Amino acid sequence: MKNFLTIVLAAMVLTAPSGISAQTVKRGVVKAVIGSDLNEVLPNDVVYMYPEFQTGTLIFKNKSSAEATMNLYLPGSNLHFLGPRGDTLVVKNQDEALYLYMGNDTYIRHSKSWIRLLSAWGNLAFGIRTTVSIQQPQKTGAYGMVDVTSSITEYSSMEDQTGRTMRLQSLKNIPYTVTHDAMLYDGNKLYLASRRNYKKLFPHKKEFIDQYIKENNLDLGKAQDALQLFNLLNL
Repeated sequence: MKNFLTIVLAAMVLTAPSGISAQTVKRGVVKAVIGSDLNEVLPNDVVYMYPEFQTGTLIFKNKSSAEATMNLYLPGSNLHFLGPRGDTLVVKNQDEALYLYMGNDTYIRHSKSWIRLLSAWGNLAFGIRTTVSIQQPQKTGAYGMVDVTSSITEYSSMEDQTGRTMRLQSLKNIPYTVTHDAMLYDGNKLYLASRRNYKKLFPHKKEFIDQYIKENNLDLGKAQDALQLFNLLNL
């Protein structure tokens, strides 16, 4: 994995999206109308990463590839694609994927999540992991297992981060949480982009990290500041 990261993404430097912090949490509640599909009830930017499905290319660990019209399904951190009849399907064996290319964006697959890479130098990379959690409100019902396309009257469901689907009984108010985490990647493991983890990945630059953060008033809670530090440490 390290060698492949070096070859494909060496010296890639992009700009962090504005408004994204190193950890941004957005919470909301939607009301589900009886008979509706939860995928239609939640805001569009909570269900899918992109407004429209678009051409994407998957690169697998065995070096094979696949191309289709795709989109990232955020509640389950899964990749969906449009079938020959226009129906939405889930890509199989996603955990066997190395990279996903969609438009100008590059993702890696790690720990059942897709991480969008913003910068990569050698064996190290900086990216954003977006996750959506559908929470169980008090006194509204129990979770179970059922097909993701079921309606509210049929125990409406959504996929969770493990790829399982959740059944919602008699649920009208649906709380959800969208989390954006800035991540560091060393080719094997993911780390939150914290001061501690910067020092772990750059052990010979610990004093410089403290000094640079202080002199430049960096807030590693902001993705742009965390990315600035990452790029500097790799020069």
